[in-house]
Amino acid sequence: MWFWFGVILVLIAVFILPAFYIVPQWEKVAVVRFGKIENIVSTGLHLRIPLIDSLMRVDIRTQTIDLMGQQAITKDNISVIIDAVVFMQVENPELLILKVQDYRNAVNKYAQSAIRNIIGTYNLDDLLESREEVAIQLKDEIDLLVKDWGIDITRAGLQDISLPPDMKRAFAVQAEAEREARATQIMANAELLASEKLKLAAENMKDPNAMQLRILSTINDISKDQSNTIILALPLETLRTTELDGIAAMASIKHKEYPTKQD
Repeated sequence: MWFWFGVILVLIAVFILPAFYIVPQWEKVAVVRFGKIENIVSTGLHLRIPLIDSLMRVDIRTQTIDLMGQQAITKDNISVIIDAVVFMQVENPELLILKVQDYRNAVNKYAQSAIRNIIGTYNLDDLLESREEVAIQLKDEIDLLVKDWGIDITRAGLQDISLPPDMKRAFAVQAEAEREARATQIMANAELLASEKLKLAAENMKDPNAMQLRILSTINDISKDQSNTIILALPLETLRTTELDGIAAMASIKHKEYPTKQD
């Protein structure tokens, strides 16, 4: 009796328990029977034929491919180092299993080749200004190939563009020169605007009344400090308005005599 009980336990362990398997929500499983993909199953508890059916699990979550330190040469023969990242997701597990053996390594190698080819079509200045455009081209270039493998490239991006030290110094000098040029241009525009305003003010000051108002305003500004001594030169027009015309008129003003102290 114990013998048959043991046989039953062995049969359960060998045939019944392995017949059940669980597929997580983030995976798809290909059931391979006699070397052929029989079915692609998704989340849940499933049955298989023990010792006949084998399982190949495929992760369908978004995966990243890091392209770090990729050396490339621009169209104007300048060496740069590119750091990029590619995001991909498996859409068709059956194609993935049938078409490519190590899909992560394959995508990585092709992405390295694609990014060098794309960088070679740009001048350095255009490359620094067109990072998003380069990233889109990289995504489209990789997606064109891996689409046949059942993979979708969801996004690609350039993380960093490193320049040689001598090019960094050259760009720093160029940036400083551009800043100085902009500052000089701003100062020149300010001086031009000021000269136009001064010209307009001079035209307005030709009117004697305007000049007198300006003089009175100036006197009012500087007279706030009682310690100042004000010496004011008045134009003849101002003297004429006060009926003082010329030196003779000034001399005709009688000086007030002050009493002297008697001994």
